[in-house]
Amino acid sequence: MNPRLRSLLYTVACALVATWLGWSVAEGEYMWPALFAAICLAAIAVRVSGRRLDIVVLGALIVGYIVGNRGFAQLMPAPGLPLLPAEAGLLIAGGWLIVSCALQRRLPLERDALNYAVLLCILVGTARVLFDLKPWGLVAVRDFATVYYAGFFFIAQAVARDPAARRFLLGSLLVGVIVLLPMYALSLVAPEFFLTQLTVRGVPLIFYKGDLVYTFLMAGSTLLFHWAEGPRQWHWRALSAVLFIAVVASDSRASLAGGIAALGLLGLRRRWNFARLQLAATLGSLLLLVALAVLVRNDWAERKVDSAVDRVSSMVDVTGRARYRSDDSYFRSDNNRFRLVWWTNVVRETWAGNPVFGLGFGHDLASRFVREYYPEASEDSSTRSPHNLLVTVFGRMGFVGLIAWLALMAAMLRTSLQVLANEQLSRAWGLAVAPWVVWISACFGVVLEGPMAAVPFWIMLGLLNAERRAQEESQADGAATGRKP
Repeated sequence: MNPRLRSLLYTVACALVATWLGWSVAEGEYMWPALFAAICLAAIAVRVSGRRLDIVVLGALIVGYIVGNRGFAQLMPAPGLPLLPAEAGLLIAGGWLIVSCALQRRLPLERDALNYAVLLCILVGTARVLFDLKPWGLVAVRDFATVYYAGFFFIAQAVARDPAARRFLLGSLLVGVIVLLPMYALSLVAPEFFLTQLTVRGVPLIFYKGDLVYTFLMAGSTLLFHWAEGPRQWHWRALSAVLFIAVVASDSRASLAGGIAALGLLGLRRRWNFARLQLAATLGSLLLLVALAVLVRNDWAERKVDSAVDRVSSMVDVTGRARYRSDDSYFRSDNNRFRLVWWTNVVRETWAGNPVFGLGFGHDLASRFVREYYPEASEDSSTRSPHNLLVTVFGRMGFVGLIAWLALMAAMLRTSLQVLANEQLSRAWGLAVAPWVVWISACFGVVLEGPMAAVPFWIMLGLLNAERRAQEESQADGAATGRKP
């Protein structure tokens, strides 16, 4: 085609689209203009970064959910387009993966235990939700998000076949956790700015769920420490210690339990450097607090010491009946009873109703608990998940679903230990333990049921498996080359 004619046609087409979009805005219809603007922004990001759209989408979701948290999770392109970031990313990156695999004539599935375990969880959940759509509708779809977010595992794994993409996604994780700490501190100092000024159509762009913040900080501490190899990286390791201390000094027991699990995994493979640094930093901080409390009689230091002792004690106080010293420890003991009563109710209700296949997606797992724990409450609980992923899985999918998710745990453990055993993957050791921080936190809170933690978790797990497979393929290629005459 004649270049001048082609330019003329493009100009006319753009003018018509611009006129239509302007008319839509004037009429108060923002869905198509917002969607067109999102497409243009995506095109600009792809052009500037020089990377494929699916890679850019995954990186944006990682940073968005870690830094923006609950605020980012509520963003929609337009009021008339109820498409949240996780679902939009799953649609775009998942569609890209399907087309790419079709063109290459391959499945987006690797032949290993972790892939089969994730696929089994998705298949069991899908089979269960098919029976729940008619009675529960969109409520069932909302609860099913716990399962369909696992699609990000296959997307991240496929994307991370490219070493440059692996570095980009790991860099996105590191940027997210590094920016998170100062942003969270600012949100505590100036909450009005984040709630009223830094907004999109009245929705805060950054709004934090406290337990998720500390879960990401603990996971980020492991990622940052193992990424920063070499003697010149001491400042990054110091930052890793700061992130770790921030979690220890917080009231988040779930993230602290996740950190202990990470230390245990590293200890199984005798990887002690991370533990040495964090133990030294923790003991140093604790000694400083004790000195301030005993020698200077500083009230703040005394409260912190009492709170730290009570927090550790409350982690093993199953019944919630122990005595504590700090003023806020009642809430921790009450929180323990809260969880125990809820878990017991869900297990009993599922056992009585349908222990094999569960009560289904859409069923209100909070109803019996609310009647027992809040007998005078007049409204339903706004929280649908019983603050434990495995209890949620049992309630939704019964023993069949629970077995599938326990198989996933076993496959995760096997993959993590394989990576930790490989000296060539030392920079990926953080990826081997960071998902476990999130997983353990999910056993004590509402974590993997929402996109804020689920999307980064499944992407991290996909990156971990991609690193392991890339190293195995490299070793196999090296062995094959070595056998040649």
